[in-house]
Amino acid sequence: MDKPSSGLAAARARRKRIVWTVAALAASGAVVGFFSALFEAEDGAFLEGIPAAWAVAASIVTVLAVLGGGYYYNRVIDELDRRDNQWASALALNLLFVGYACWYLNWKGGLVPEPQHEALILAAFIVAMLAYAWKKFRP
Repeated sequence: MDKPSSGLAAARARRKRIVWTVAALAASGAVVGFFSALFEAEDGAFLEGIPAAWAVAASIVTVLAVLGGGYYYNRVIDELDRRDNQWASALALNLLFVGYACWYLNWKGGLVPEPQHEALILAAFIVAMLAYAWKKFRP
């Protein structure tokens, strides 16, 4: 027969795997960000003038981290977290698609300046985080 605390131990172990997965993903992002800033041209704007080799390496690290980390993360979370993540991701992706399409069309029409891709990605991340928090923490 199982010990009464075995369920608690399994939950703690699962939570620990989630924390380590998120920490590894954050560390990979920090490494890419640090070296991108380090290799950046002195007189350039944000991420302007990074070496081509570093751009390729950073892209590979990013793709591997997102694919590998996403796969492992989805293996260790439960179905409720997965549902909340999918809902938040769908909202963020819809914002990105609709926001970029509208901004692009209005830019081509001469109404607004060229789309700022960093702003759109940042907005999508913020929407995803807020949507996840809404699903996760509301009563």
